[in-house]
Amino acid sequence: MKPGPGPWWSRRYSRIRCQWPTSLPGIRFNASGTLAYRAAAPIKASGAAAVRAAARLALDAAGRGITTAHLPEQLDTAQGKLTLAVAQWHAVHDRPGLWLRARITLRLSEPDAARAQTFQDAVRQVTLELRQEQERRERFTATVLTKPDAARTWWLERHLDDLNGLDWDAFREKVLPLVGAADDTHTKAERIARLLLYVWEKLGADPGQHARFTATVRTVFEQMGWADAVPWLPAEESAAAAQPAESGAKEDKRDQAAETGVGL
Repeated sequence: MKPGPGPWWSRRYSRIRCQWPTSLPGIRFNASGTLAYRAAAPIKASGAAAVRAAARLALDAAGRGITTAHLPEQLDTAQGKLTLAVAQWHAVHDRPGLWLRARITLRLSEPDAARAQTFQDAVRQVTLELRQEQERRERFTATVLTKPDAARTWWLERHLDDLNGLDWDAFREKVLPLVGAADDTHTKAERIARLLLYVWEKLGADPGQHARFTATVRTVFEQMGWADAVPWLPAEESAAAAQPAESGAKEDKRDQAAETGVGL
């Protein structure tokens, strides 16, 4: 026995012609068809008009719940779900005694179909542009930002027309940190070179400063067991260079003490 209202219930029909919204604002599905409904106590006692209104509202709620979840181009999917939901007799859960079924066809008007197509074309264009931009970034990362040498070549090519404006400091500060393997031999050598240049500028032209620095470096390396790492200055020469500087420093202190009368 099929589920549904008993044969003794009164059955009525109603023509349906309305619009239900799609998930795209401003575009609607046109719905048309027939609604059949049956009523028993207690809702039957409210009158034919009330029963008819309750049945139409129940169908409207079911239809809107389905169509608002679909885009205009999903017309066939929305139609299939609507048919499964309302084609068979079923009870309305919040209206005891009311049963209904409906045969509804969904359509798109020509103006709405044209607007939906325009929207989809715009979405596809934006999606394509975003995908192209993503592809460009991925290729750039794979070809330029994987190895420091590749990044340096790219930076040089960008400034071939203006080599005088080639700013390697900006490259080291802005681009090189983004390279995946930035700690290559060349980069480490550049860092050491910049450090030595900084030290050299600080030492200036004072021979005593140079001698003290060289002696200090040699002492540190010897204590670490790395004496063979500083072959540019023999130990004897380093000591000889440091002694005049120390003697000069002592004489300066004695002269200063003589002038001030301190330590005499």
